[in-house]
Amino acid sequence: MANRIHDMFEPVKASEELKESTAAFLQAERRKRTAHFFRPAVYRTIAAVCVMLMLLAGIGGYSVMGTPVSYVSIDVNPSVELALNRFDRVVSATAYNEDGEVILEGLAVKGKKYTEAIDLILDSADKSAYLTPESDLVFTVAAKNREKKRELRTGIENCSGCMEHGGESISADIGTVTEAHHHGVSLGKYSAYLKLSQYDETVTVEDCRDMTMSDIHHQIKEHEQGGKHRNGEANETDDGDSSGSPGKTHRNGHHNGNHE
Repeated sequence: MANRIHDMFEPVKASEELKESTAAFLQAERRKRTAHFFRPAVYRTIAAVCVMLMLLAGIGGYSVMGTPVSYVSIDVNPSVELALNRFDRVVSATAYNEDGEVILEGLAVKGKKYTEAIDLILDSADKSAYLTPESDLVFTVAAKNREKKRELRTGIENCSGCMEHGGESISADIGTVTEAHHHGVSLGKYSAYLKLSQYDETVTVEDCRDMTMSDIHHQIKEHEQGGKHRNGEANETDDGDSSGSPGKTHRNGHHNGNHE
């Protein structure tokens, strides 16, 4: 039976042209199937790479925007410290005492330009009666280099709030920020403590934590004037006359920190 079937189909022969066209057709179909499979895979890979790049860019941008590189401490009795990113925008605003919490309550300063944040904070402090003619308003700036400190201080001194309330800006070393936070006080309050401790070795950070900036500066001024008085006595002649000219008070804002 098998032989008879074979014999029946044996005369059926395909021409060379038919064979070639059939082979070409099959090859074309194979390429189509391969391309159909390959293209979506390529597109998916490209899309995945694009998503990854966008995620990395987003993470990098967030890291830059959210990383503090400089600090501005605002101290009266309320102590508030602003951490700024490289674009001088507020990353965080931290109160270092209860009065600071009062003036920050309800304020949204994160993401704002530091000068705008300062004006908002001073407006709140003024409304809460913390800014009086007897108050010492001090801005302490810490940044990675001297040029940046000067830039930030210039911006502060041109703030409407600073000009209205007679604030003074000073500079501090960026390393002082870590020390201040370790002791649980603002950069400005810690800088004032360091200044006072040069005259009084018995004073502690805890002592200064509960003092207003005006109180600290008053003590510093007393020590400075006391030193001048002792120097004057040492220069007196035998007949009681001073050999030197009367001392002049060097006004450096609030007698705190090193100006740059």
